[in-house]
Amino acid sequence: MPEVSLKLHERAQVSLKVASRPEHGKGPVGQLRRLEGQVPGVVYGHKQAPYSFKTSARDFEQILKKGGQNATIRIEHAEGDKKSELALVREIQYHKVRGVAMHLDLLRIDPTETLRANVPLITVGVPDGVRNGGGALQQTLTSIEVECMVSEMPAAIEIDISSLLIGDSLHVSDLMKQESRITTDPVRTIVNVLAPRLANLPEEDAGVEEGEEGEETEGAEETQE
Repeated sequence: MPEVSLKLHERAQVSLKVASRPEHGKGPVGQLRRLEGQVPGVVYGHKQAPYSFKTSARDFEQILKKGGQNATIRIEHAEGDKKSELALVREIQYHKVRGVAMHLDLLRIDPTETLRANVPLITVGVPDGVRNGGGALQQTLTSIEVECMVSEMPAAIEIDISSLLIGDSLHVSDLMKQESRITTDPVRTIVNVLAPRLANLPEEDAGVEEGEEGEETEGAEETQE
């Protein structure tokens, strides 16, 4: 199988201004965005007490538009006696209808510590087997686990799959040859390029067909899991 090129996206650092949040409870916290244009949140970790805060909803939305969910967050406290600290976004809760951020959880970090985290996996290019052979691309993995120092943690891993032919399957082990810090199970399948006849079958039938022909079946099994 052709070797794919791998590119690491560096993690940007963005500043987030926060203020202490005295509001607690579903009612008062729920009104923060509607009445004050604020998003509630909490930062925790490093054996420190959780700190409840609020931040400008507009400013936070701008950070998200610039890829802030995968950035290192520098928390700037409104209280003069609190030093700035670094954090990663652990979770963002969104409004089910409007899609706006309603609450965020941040995890304190030390740039020198080693951390294991899931990193988005981005595929670029159209496989040759799809472009010229009429096949279909099947992607079963959209993030990958990496273990490294926080200061070196990538924002995303990008792979160019344009060289893949019909019948090719890309596995995590194929990426480990270029990036040894990946800790996801090596046998996991990332993408398959299915033959045209398999692309037109239901997913479960495609797996049966591959098994009958003696072709690689791992990609179909991964999709069913």
